[in-house]
Amino acid sequence: MARTNDLLRTFFRTAAKSGWADASANAATACTGRSNMQVTLRLLLFKDLKMTVPTVATANLRPLALSAGEDLWHGIWKWDLWGRLGWLEIRRRYKRTLIGPFWTSVSLFVFVVVLGTVGSGLLSKNTHEYLPFLASGMIVWVMMSSILTESGSVFIAGAPLLRQKQFEYSLLVYALVWRNAIVFAHNMSIYAIIFLIFAPEKITFNIIIFAIPGMAFVLLNAIWITLLIGLITARFRDIQQIIQTIVQISMFVTPIFWHADNLSGFRRIIFVGFNPLYHLISIVRDPLLGETPRLNSWIAVAIITAAGWTVTYILYSKFRKRIPYWL
Repeated sequence: MARTNDLLRTFFRTAAKSGWADASANAATACTGRSNMQVTLRLLLFKDLKMTVPTVATANLRPLALSAGEDLWHGIWKWDLWGRLGWLEIRRRYKRTLIGPFWTSVSLFVFVVVLGTVGSGLLSKNTHEYLPFLASGMIVWVMMSSILTESGSVFIAGAPLLRQKQFEYSLLVYALVWRNAIVFAHNMSIYAIIFLIFAPEKITFNIIIFAIPGMAFVLLNAIWITLLIGLITARFRDIQQIIQTIVQISMFVTPIFWHADNLSGFRRIIFVGFNPLYHLISIVRDPLLGETPRLNSWIAVAIITAAGWTVTYILYSKFRKRIPYWL
């Protein structure tokens, strides 16, 4: 019995290395002089059975890992999944509260009213003009600052899921952007209240013609920003602290509390012309104020979108497979 087992093991090792024909010849030679063993092996393995090795069409095989393009494209169409993830995160944050996400709107409303009242006096501005300006800018800024600060933990927070299951990583990015868009929609109630009280004449069709496309561009840029920061932060955790510091400083150097026309010369070029946050805010804030966005802001946003997505796609294509190992 032991001899038979040895012959069977030798047979299959030879078949794996040299093929079934060589394995059959070697087995027949080994069985010479052992009639019972020879008859058993021949009947079982190679005399009466025509054993062939199945061929696989390697041309049709695809890698198990998704490419960056497949990840982004397949993920965007699973809107029911990332939409549900974003909504559940909002429900978790405001669980057992009476007004839910409107608490963000209430705090922002108080901030705008108090700061707008004081700021209009310090800057010698008319309150009826300064409050709508401040409110429309802060609504967009709150969404963008939240996306920037949360993007560093987009993959870190989903580490348990990334290690256990293969799926489109972009779902986590879309969910983060979506939940901040929901909060932005809640904060638009502040815009409605302030503008109906102080500047009802500024509510025009420019909101539909320019503000909605501008908001679409902001969200499109928010996706690559979240993906890029999340990818880099997964490897270098200090980036998240740097981003938070930059966001705090950017709030004061970006024309949110003050008009861009207040600066001139070299300062205007640095803090207005080369400030991407200003242009992203401007294409949404100007239509909310009943104005037409400046052409240079649209051109700047188009350049930011193209350059940002190009760099992000290249880095995501190269390092996507390493994300689970960095977490």
